[in-house]
Amino acid sequence: MDVSQYLEIFLDETKEHLQNLNTQIMELEADGENMNTINEIFRAAHSLKGMAGTMGYKRMQTLTHDMENVFSEVRNGAIKVNADMIDVLFSCLDALDEYTNNIQASADEGTNDNSDLIKKLNDILATKGGAAPAPKQEEAPKKEASPATDSGATEKWNKIKLDSSQTTVLNEAKNKGMNVYGLNVVVQETCLLKAARAFLVFKAIEDNGEIIVSEPSAQDVEDEKFDRDFSLIVVSEKPLDAVIKAAKNVSEIENVTGGELLMKSEEAASEKAAEKAAEKSENKPAEDKKAAGGDKKAAGKPVVNRTVRVDIEKLDVLMNLVSELIIAKNSLVSATEQENLRQNSGVNQNLEYLESVTTNLHESVMKVRMVPIESVVNKFPRMIRDLSKKLDKKMELYMSGEETELDRTVVDEIGDPLMHLLRNSADHGLESAEVRAERGKPEVGSIFLDAYQDGNNVIIEVRDDGNGINVEAVKNKAIERGVITSEQAENMTDKDIINLLFLPSFSTAKQVTDVSGRGVGLDVVKSKIESLSGEVEVKSVLGVGSTWTIRLPLTLAIIQALMVNVGGEKYAISLGNIQTIEDISPDDVKRVENKEVINLRGNVLPLIRLTDILEIESKKSPTDNLVVVVVKKGDKMAGFVIDELLGQQEIVIKSLGKYIKQVKFISGATILGDGEVALILDANALI
Repeated sequence: MDVSQYLEIFLDETKEHLQNLNTQIMELEADGENMNTINEIFRAAHSLKGMAGTMGYKRMQTLTHDMENVFSEVRNGAIKVNADMIDVLFSCLDALDEYTNNIQASADEGTNDNSDLIKKLNDILATKGGAAPAPKQEEAPKKEASPATDSGATEKWNKIKLDSSQTTVLNEAKNKGMNVYGLNVVVQETCLLKAARAFLVFKAIEDNGEIIVSEPSAQDVEDEKFDRDFSLIVVSEKPLDAVIKAAKNVSEIENVTGGELLMKSEEAASEKAAEKAAEKSENKPAEDKKAAGGDKKAAGKPVVNRTVRVDIEKLDVLMNLVSELIIAKNSLVSATEQENLRQNSGVNQNLEYLESVTTNLHESVMKVRMVPIESVVNKFPRMIRDLSKKLDKKMELYMSGEETELDRTVVDEIGDPLMHLLRNSADHGLESAEVRAERGKPEVGSIFLDAYQDGNNVIIEVRDDGNGINVEAVKNKAIERGVITSEQAENMTDKDIINLLFLPSFSTAKQVTDVSGRGVGLDVVKSKIESLSGEVEVKSVLGVGSTWTIRLPLTLAIIQALMVNVGGEKYAISLGNIQTIEDISPDDVKRVENKEVINLRGNVLPLIRLTDILEIESKKSPTDNLVVVVVKKGDKMAGFVIDELLGQQEIVIKSLGKYIKQVKFISGATILGDGEVALILDANALI
């Protein structure tokens, strides 16, 4: 069987099950008696075993089978959950994770049998004095189901319309003394590999007979064009129980019902009985039911599978096409303005409609690309649990805002920076139990991970109630390393000194561990966040704790921008950064420490003359009033001095790649309506 076409679905589904198992086992550690959690873990392990078996990954299947055995005994009450069992189960999840990574890299699970883990699982089973009867547990619910007499299912297979050739084949089979069965197969609601499961059911039944008809058709079943159930008409020499049992042995099959197929006169009699029952019914008349046909919604059946898995590359292509459409729209607007066609009400109306449609299309594509950060942060509770044991510190992670959505490309990249910050809080931030006791703090340290939307940005905060940052220690280390001089240190604020932590290879750890202290981490965090057009800041109070704040844009591709003219050249500044635009007299410009500032409604703002930064000559006279764009980065503000405002525009950010990597304050370029290229200024970097 060629299962390569299901590999991507298998990997996606496996990762979901593994994350679910991590979460559920964490909950089990907190409450070992919770039967809902135990049942959920059993189901997830059972599904993983079935999927691995379907795909032919025997080692993965064996390990999950033994995990399932353990949970079968826990579910029966024969074994109690304890700390050693939890540790073994987490080790199993790490092993399954390794298999999954191998499969993703090479479509092969590798050669590690994890025999030590399998032995530990069997040792757990041995504690109750015998091997685990997991297969019996599996078959128990199957035996409860009546194999033949589900009237609703019978009705389904008897409603299959047969053509003359199929009717002839079935009649001949009956005349030869063979059995003709109708079967109805129901796939579990949680199953994602429905087509693969259906394929295995087909194979299992064909080993015991011949499938004459399938409803929906075999092709539709293969293409997953069915809800949760499908019906078959089968010719077999074997008894009905054997055929049903073969189909039921496929994992993730909820139920299989079957019965003798009614033929000719039997069928006619059955139809008359059905019509009489329909006439007596208080519902719609029989004719209406026939008209409704196979409409599942009309029958009140809940609609499932409303989601579609889409490769991120396809969304990238769609996003690029929307970007090109917006550039074309801008060109059209520019051309009509030059030709004075905007005075034509028809042209004007159509252009406004086009602008509305492109904006809505952009928003729709962005919503499709948005995913909750839950997929990233779900793995952190397990990480903090492991760190707690490794560092011998009691700690608890509290998370909020997991439903906050970000662009998929950002979510994929944000995991490592957040992991560094959490490890930093656990290792550097939280004090030892003795120190916490001396300071009157709770024995268990608290780490918080909060996410929320703020305008066009998403804020992610990592904070702890630990020691905070020792500014003096950072300053002394920086002087010792030659990063700053003693004189410079005297003039630096606490915030400036704390920001030294973001320099490459800077670490204040007394000793190097496998958790931290190698000087990698915070510089990686800063560079990664800035590559996503975001920023990271830290606030700390010694003895109280630290707060690390990451600010990220909601979207990376299309933004609303203010177009400005500097020295005859056009530049774009993201509207998300802009606070106000001011008209300032040259007389109001003052100097502090030889730098230009203005007093704006009680706030002293540094001025940044973009002509100086960009090394171009201003077109304005020194006596003219200054046009100042006031921008904000966190709690810092500054005024950009420009020559002229050109207006607001929706622009597409195009990367400049490797060409101007060294120029930090240019975040990309955009193509304007007239075909000109304008550079996009990075306000954060300029400040």
